[in-house]
Amino acid sequence: MANTFNGLEMLKIAMLMEDEGSKYYMEGAKNASGEVKEFLLTSAKQELEHKEAFSKMYDDLLNKKGEGFEYLFEPEVMSYLRSLIDNSAFDNKGAIIKDAFKDVKSAAEESAKAEQRTVDIYERMYEGISDPEAKAIMKKIIDEEVAHVAYFKNLI
Repeated sequence: MANTFNGLEMLKIAMLMEDEGSKYYMEGAKNASGEVKEFLLTSAKQELEHKEAFSKMYDDLLNKKGEGFEYLFEPEVMSYLRSLIDNSAFDNKGAIIKDAFKDVKSAAEESAKAEQRTVDIYERMYEGISDPEAKAIMKKIIDEEVAHVAYFKNLI
């Protein structure tokens, strides 16, 4: 079954996913200290850097497309897109975060798992895309996230 998301919608979803990731790492940092806290704050920063990259892609595509995409800023649309990914890759439950982030190794392991879940979500979306432009955009997003998984696995 093909999905009907266009490239701009895909990028909005990706930016929301990066926000969720940043919040996840920031929440974990609240219960951490020392190296673990530094690791989590750095991870949160990386999520925001990814969001900035996706935001630039979004702006470039929006400028290329022109008008007609104002609906993406409507609260109902943002709420719908957020609901598609809410807690799907990053489990923001306090007890889980506290246990997963007890030391740098466990934090890197949990981070790799969370980022892999992100890749899995994006790959499922990618499989259903019929629009070539949206497919190319999602491929870039996946490549970015695969690199992030590799980064965490290298730390382990």
